[in-house]
Amino acid sequence: MAKNNSNTSFDLEMYSVKKTNKFVKALIYAGLVVWLLIDLFPLYYLFTFSLKSTNEITGSNVIGLPKEWLWSNYGRVFNLGKKTGKNPLTATREFFASGGIERCFSNSVFVAVATIVICLLAALMATYALTRIAWRGSKTLNSIFMLGITIPMHIALYPLYVSFSKMGIVKGYWGLIIPYAAFSLSMAIMVCTGFMNDIPKELDESACIDGCGLWGTFFHIIVPLMTPALATMGIYIFLQCWNEFMFASVFSDEAHYTLPVFVSNLKGSNITDWGLVGAGLVLATFPMLFVYIFMSRKIQESFMVGAVKG
Repeated sequence: MAKNNSNTSFDLEMYSVKKTNKFVKALIYAGLVVWLLIDLFPLYYLFTFSLKSTNEITGSNVIGLPKEWLWSNYGRVFNLGKKTGKNPLTATREFFASGGIERCFSNSVFVAVATIVICLLAALMATYALTRIAWRGSKTLNSIFMLGITIPMHIALYPLYVSFSKMGIVKGYWGLIIPYAAFSLSMAIMVCTGFMNDIPKELDESACIDGCGLWGTFFHIIVPLMTPALATMGIYIFLQCWNEFMFASVFSDEAHYTLPVFVSNLKGSNITDWGLVGAGLVLATFPMLFVYIFMSRKIQESFMVGAVKG
């Protein structure tokens, strides 16, 4: 018995987890701190850039703290479109006549939200038809949808401009919402397919037995279970729409400009007030940065759920 006990016994030290060397741990933390500083430097530079004068930005104090903190740069950005003058630095441009940065901000939000609603609704319906309903040609259609991921968005700029011009929707919101939603649809279907395939089809059958129709099953059973996928794609589409510049500058007029176009037009052809440009960049960038920080955990959880389901 003693011999058997010796054979079945094991050494605890052999299977114990060794602690990391303190010196190695210190090096790891030091490297992480350096990496954090590198990541934060662009934000620091942008913020200090917005509080300097043009002479200070183009002079010797490029990356240092402002010698004079010009918070008035932000006030001047909000005053664009409300004041006129002969000075080229303060003169109102034609595209600011509709309300300045406040109007451009509301345009960006409206276009992004409308794109999210249209794209997610279409993606959910298409995914439901491709994965839950048996019909000939579903796999072929799904492959066609996936081809959309391989097509760059801006390659269709000219044909879309010609088509939208004939339809009369170039200078308006729909000239931005339609291409944004169309080029985000393939990615949304791919993500939703991975989530929807993991939902048991027995739920659909139970709902049908209980008297729930096709639309009822979709809205009451499928859509609530697809919340992680909707959150992931919603944030992804919002960031894409918020940062897009080419379509926004070509397919919209002065009354429908978004924030990227607003900021790009702050730069003059002959004279540029770089402090004003920096303030505009901060107002366009930092709100989305804060939204992403607060939503980052939701994004990570959604991607982890998708990875486990895949």
